[in-house]
Amino acid sequence: MSLRNAMRKAAGLLIELPADEMPPYSSSSDGGNEFELPSEARLPLDSPSGAHRPIPKTIDELVREANGPSLDEVKVDETQLSGTSSAIAGDKIDFAAIYRAANLPQSSFGAEQMLETLSSLPSELPLETRRSTVKAMMATLGKATGATPESVVTDASRKLAALHSFAQFMERKTADVTAKAEAEITELEAQIDAKRQSIQAAKNELAKVTRGCETESDKLDDVLEFFSLDLGPSKYAPQETQPPNHPTT
Repeated sequence: MSLRNAMRKAAGLLIELPADEMPPYSSSSDGGNEFELPSEARLPLDSPSGAHRPIPKTIDELVREANGPSLDEVKVDETQLSGTSSAIAGDKIDFAAIYRAANLPQSSFGAEQMLETLSSLPSELPLETRRSTVKAMMATLGKATGATPESVVTDASRKLAALHSFAQFMERKTADVTAKAEAEITELEAQIDAKRQSIQAAKNELAKVTRGCETESDKLDDVLEFFSLDLGPSKYAPQETQPPNHPTT
């Protein structure tokens, strides 16, 4: 899945938060967010009691309500990445450098730590069991670090947005490098064509000189042969008479 599609999917994912933890759903939006979920896909809170019914929210809405940038505001500082060595070293990518370039808020318990936690859970556990286990752990961990499922989701979403921004930066940089290289190739090809034409012109000149010199050489050779006593080679030498054929007896 491309980063753009991953961002669109992530921004539109619905998560359920207890009503006593989050304010009621609001349909207001700043607009113009390329990752925003279409309004017809939203689920408003219409429960009569409304007290403890889980409130569905898109991740995009959740991030907007958290401290820090919304998903469409996450942009890498290209001046920090002008030399890709700050984020790319050989075959490795320094994702932490990308997140720093995007000026993402620090998280006491972020997406990476959650990935480690999830990988430590037995894979045979049902999804709901794993979710319950993580929620219980987060409830305990949150007392010490302030981490919550919402803060982890926000951190992961912003980091995904930072990766998307970094990929766009690299696309533009690659396009610039490619355009410059192709222009240089075109110039070099023109120089190569000029050199080939120069080589062919030199060969043509050599052939012309060779033919002219050979023609002139033949003329000069006529002078030498005129005064030569050689027989045979000179066109001025008398031809030898052939003896008549005598029938054999």
